[in-house]
Amino acid sequence: MKILALNRRLLLLLCCLLLFAVWLSPAIAHAEGNNTALPKGNEREQKLAQFEQITEKLYRDMQDINLTDAPKQMELLIDSLEGLSFQGLTSVEGIHALAEVIMDTRGTLAEVNVDPEAWARSSAKLRLAVNSLAHQDKALWVQYYKVLADDLAGMTKSRAEGKRTVLREYFLSLQSHYDIVRPALIISRQPSEVNKFDSWLSYMGQISKDNSADDASLSRSLEQGEAALKELFGRKGADPVFLPIAGYRNPWSWTLLIGGWILLALVYTGLRKYQAYQNVESVHVPSERGDRFRF
Repeated sequence: MKILALNRRLLLLLCCLLLFAVWLSPAIAHAEGNNTALPKGNEREQKLAQFEQITEKLYRDMQDINLTDAPKQMELLIDSLEGLSFQGLTSVEGIHALAEVIMDTRGTLAEVNVDPEAWARSSAKLRLAVNSLAHQDKALWVQYYKVLADDLAGMTKSRAEGKRTVLREYFLSLQSHYDIVRPALIISRQPSEVNKFDSWLSYMGQISKDNSADDASLSRSLEQGEAALKELFGRKGADPVFLPIAGYRNPWSWTLLIGGWILLALVYTGLRKYQAYQNVESVHVPSERGDRFRF
């Protein structure tokens, strides 16, 4: 009986601990979700760094068409996902995009016939996607803005010159470059921004191959694409020619301060002049009559 009572007490204690853990877990999850600045050396940061290192090695092996090491690195990449939490790093759409690009890369490696171009593209997409997770502030995908902007500028120039075939070629180049960076954009940007550019790309794909499309429609569409691209990459307007002085976030305060010093200097100068005039003693001019008879 004593053993049975002891077992019941242990079971009751375990149930209490379990309920306490269930009650405490939402608070822990909420705290983890709001903790944007994770401390250095924590477990997730180490796993994420390892995940990125394996991705970089896989990228180099696939760029070099290393048939031996590339499949091994892919298996290591899959294993490194175990226990890695993406909470707070990206959205649900971002996790789906990452999983999709991993599976696409794995499928490329499983092909019997090796396609060097497919290996290069899939490894580049995977590298950009993983890099966007590990380096949210300075991700590599930001560098693709110039590539896409150049394609878009080529389309605009071709439209102005009336070269529809060349415009179509520039569009296909834009579409190809965007496909490489798109998973990283989904991971890093808002879904609405990515969907906006996707919609424009789909519409532009239709009218760029339609020779009967009027020039005004093409011009408006290209302007919309340029605005959507800037928004997607966080560039709302043109870059300034002269950059502001670093460290001064409020130029008006400095303008008022400098103006105040100038005004104070003018007031001080005026007061000094006024005091000087007050201290001047009048000089009596000798009368003309006295000077006339002096000699």
